[in-house]
Amino acid sequence: MRSSEELILNAIYARRSIRKFIQGKPVERNKLETLLRAAMAAPSACNIQPWDFIIIEDEESIRALQDGIDQYAKYNPTVIIVICGNNEFIPWKDYGVVDCACAMENIMIAAPAIGLGTVCIGGFDRRKVKEQLAIPEDIEAVGMLYVGYPDEEKQPRTKYIEEAVHWGKYDGKRTRKPRPGNILEFGPEASL
Repeated sequence: MRSSEELILNAIYARRSIRKFIQGKPVERNKLETLLRAAMAAPSACNIQPWDFIIIEDEESIRALQDGIDQYAKYNPTVIIVICGNNEFIPWKDYGVVDCACAMENIMIAAPAIGLGTVCIGGFDRRKVKEQLAIPEDIEAVGMLYVGYPDEEKQPRTKYIEEAVHWGKYDGKRTRKPRPGNILEFGPEASL
């Protein structure tokens, strides 16, 4: 039997950005609800739970949303989950960005456990997405996740880089080199 430590770490390392999904294979509603339950198990400041989730499943709406997304995110998801931050009960009015990011990460970690893949999309026209999805003015589209059955296989991994760790205080004398995913330095293939 595997230890809980091993299971948890393997689940985290199995989270990989999937950019190719099986076309025509819909994601079952119970699996989407499993992902949403995982999302809503995330921590949130003062337990405010500022998130709302919009699930987009029809191909026409998916393509319309993709029109407002940067060129590097034209993948073929079966589902798009738009994670929204709601300021209604947040005194500091930051749309619960960190809380929503934690919820997104929970989805991304849970997805491989039920046979799904995800990729996080951050570069999109928020104004256009708000208009397309009728998101109220006081709610922000914080992020998107593409979801579907993977049509590619990626091995679990960590991206631990020792030079990213500072013990005790930030080492400002350390030379900072571009990291492997630096799209500005290495181009669109850097994030693969």
